[in-house]
Amino acid sequence: MKIFYSITILLLLVSEGIAQQTNTFFNDTIPRLSISINGQFDYGSNVASNEFINKFIFGGEIDQQNKTKLYKNLGSINTIGGDFNLNLKAEIPIDSFLGKTNFSFLIGIEHNEHFDGKFSSDLSKIIFDGNKPFAGKHANISGTNFNYINYQQLNFGFINFKKSRQKTAREGAVFSIIKAQEHQAIIIPDGSLFTEQFGKQLEVDINYTYNSSDSTKKGIKAFNGIGISTDLFTEFYVKNNGKISIEINDLGFIQWDKKSIQIEADTLLIYDGVEVDNVFDLNDSIISSFSQDSLLDYVSTKKSKGGYAIALPTSINLNYQHTINSKWNASIGIKHRILANYFPLIYSNIQYYITPKFIVQGNLLYGGYGKFNGGITIAKQFKDNFQLVVGTTHLGAFILPSATYSNNGFLQLKVYF
Repeated sequence: MKIFYSITILLLLVSEGIAQQTNTFFNDTIPRLSISINGQFDYGSNVASNEFINKFIFGGEIDQQNKTKLYKNLGSINTIGGDFNLNLKAEIPIDSFLGKTNFSFLIGIEHNEHFDGKFSSDLSKIIFDGNKPFAGKHANISGTNFNYINYQQLNFGFINFKKSRQKTAREGAVFSIIKAQEHQAIIIPDGSLFTEQFGKQLEVDINYTYNSSDSTKKGIKAFNGIGISTDLFTEFYVKNNGKISIEINDLGFIQWDKKSIQIEADTLLIYDGVEVDNVFDLNDSIISSFSQDSLLDYVSTKKSKGGYAIALPTSINLNYQHTINSKWNASIGIKHRILANYFPLIYSNIQYYITPKFIVQGNLLYGGYGKFNGGITIAKQFKDNFQLVVGTTHLGAFILPSATYSNNGFLQLKVYF
């Protein structure tokens, strides 16, 4: 046990907990009819602080001090990413199903938005300072990619309440049908921008692929594709009051419809400006030449419409929870997301039971879309028919936004009948 306590203390110093993912605060030991609503947001970067990201997303002046700090953090791998999730679900107990008595059906609806990206150091400087600092030099934009997905889904599945070392553990699966709303993705495996010393000419040597769903259909009503996904979860008890939980989420894909766009390019472009005879006679043809569509046509070497498929950013979560005594629980875990520019997240939680129905949890983490952070979660059960869980695993984002690199918040309401 000394080994476990030593590891827990170590992780509390360098990691965080994801309370809303693997830790169930008030374990259901029998199937019960319930309805719950859950909301959560996460975003972060391994190089841009919360102060910088908040200004970039929500508006605000990004001054030279902000940019200087960003440039100092830039390295060979610079990432950003985030998620927003809102779901409503019901658990419906079934007295007997295929001979199983401890069994519940799940049904629900869900909204998901996800984005992630990786970018070069030079590209960051071009975005915020332009290409003037690169006069007479080549700026490297290779290895850049960005992915944005927006979709809704209908969920249905089951929970099996099983016995493990004379305790009740849960396992199950959720299957989802996806209504795809919007997608944009760009991949630049190779690219450079050369600026002539006196700014007379630009050379862009680029190889990229751009995919987009139908841009004429936007908003929650847009139906631009269809997909399927699966969530799998199980837990079991081990010796010395331990419990292991394993989750696989968003294992699936989306097929975008035939009106989707794909643009490819592998070309060298040389731009030496636009000749204007009379600055007071800028006609529509000159102005229209700078439209987004015309620029894409100019840069692309292949443009087509047609369906394409993408894999969802699947996550794998492994957690170990240990019951110290009637007042204290501790857990450690690791989470990773595939195809999402995600750094493996190491996290730890420690729970204190003020009463059996009132829990405070401390969270620490390192990785994911960010660096080190910590937070607090409060869980309260009112009698036997209502639960409230609220908190953040990134409290530092609100206290020290200039020194932290990720943000998070979540809320769960659950009613029993």
